[in-house]
Amino acid sequence: MGFRGSSIRQKDLYRGSKKDTVKIVETGYKPRPFQQFLHSKLKRFNVLVCHRRFGKTVFAVNEMIDKALANNLRNPQYAYIAPTYKQAKQIVWEYVNDFTRKIPGVEVNKSELSIYIHRPTVKDKNGTIIREADKIKIMLLGADNPDALRGLYLDGAILDEYAQCDPIIWGQIIRPALSDRKGWAIFIGTPKGQNHFYHRLKKAEKQTGSWFTAIFRASETGVLDVDEIAEMMADMEEDEIEQELECSFTAAILGSYFGKILTDAKKEGRIVSVAYDANYPVDTFWDLGIGDALAIWFRQKIGPTYRYIDYYEASGENLAHYAEVLRKKPYSYGRHILPHDGKARDLGTGLTRVETLRSHGIVCQVQKKQAVDDRIQASRVRIQQSYFDAEKCARGLECLRNYQKEWDGKLFMFRPKPKHDWSSNGADSFGYSALDDKDSLMIAQAQRYGGNLQRTAVSDYNELG
Repeated sequence: MGFRGSSIRQKDLYRGSKKDTVKIVETGYKPRPFQQFLHSKLKRFNVLVCHRRFGKTVFAVNEMIDKALANNLRNPQYAYIAPTYKQAKQIVWEYVNDFTRKIPGVEVNKSELSIYIHRPTVKDKNGTIIREADKIKIMLLGADNPDALRGLYLDGAILDEYAQCDPIIWGQIIRPALSDRKGWAIFIGTPKGQNHFYHRLKKAEKQTGSWFTAIFRASETGVLDVDEIAEMMADMEEDEIEQELECSFTAAILGSYFGKILTDAKKEGRIVSVAYDANYPVDTFWDLGIGDALAIWFRQKIGPTYRYIDYYEASGENLAHYAEVLRKKPYSYGRHILPHDGKARDLGTGLTRVETLRSHGIVCQVQKKQAVDDRIQASRVRIQQSYFDAEKCARGLECLRNYQKEWDGKLFMFRPKPKHDWSSNGADSFGYSALDDKDSLMIAQAQRYGGNLQRTAVSDYNELG
């Protein structure tokens, strides 16, 4: 069904029936020229980079509604995914509700942030049932709890502000959910540095068969008039203008703690392929989230240089899982460092995490508690001293790039504390490693030989004699 913009034919809900009349339902959507262009150009998978106030949310909502009404499969399901559930509710819900309210058979469930469109039984001219009565479901979801999205089947998905979403949501959750019914997807948003949204765009540009890409800059679309752009530019920082209006992926992420120094590290050739050196032990540094992902950095200290050779993260797993992950890796380990809460006792077992890991063969040390600001400052210094394996540490590096200050929307300023999101665990575990400058090789040598060293002096010399 080609996109019709402001109207929907009621016959789409009764396709194949004997009804000859066509009722036009006005949704109120009148696409702008660039929105209309996109409706006509989309492929199965799409990456759309749009400047602020382009109208991307309105465009995406109406594309989803249109595709849903044209779907002849039974009980179609669609998901509009924002970075957080709260954002989905605040930004998208009113649009979805408004543009569907006049469609026959619509049912609103605000508590679930879902819209149901009930469809009657469809028969052919001979009275044979083509499709039993069913319903279309359009749901709004948040990427802040990826595990809650597992198990869905989807006919289509919008990933809005994908640069702010946890990147695992596509490959591990949404892409598999689209496979059974050959569903479609649209990634849409404004850049936030060269993170997973940037890499998704670059990958899509090479996969031209089923992928469509487009970039819409404020200086080119004419959506915002010249005077308005001039006023915005007068009030915004240069990086903000480049990122929010001109869709630059090289502008610094606003509020990012480590974005610039990671960019410098890449330019200096310190984010490359870093080989494991079997002559030196590997230390691991953990962040133990409660109900969150558990993150582990793998580090070798070789002279004055720190080499981060691996990174692992998972969620919903017990500590035995992580012990097994460590055993399967080909590393000779030095120390395993847990944060201060490693001594906290589990209410179910009564054991500390240190004790639980020891029962699985992992002997850990617990780092003393230090201020968050100290951990962040230590991380800044450590990044400048370190090499990172670009492939094995890719997820951890994404966490570091996206770790940023929390924005206060009421005071219009950054709060003096980090934003807690999907990037926090990886950034925190790196911070624990940054607070540690010990050399496990020297420690091991001292323990190996130091025990036999004479620690007191024996002499018969008497200075008074």
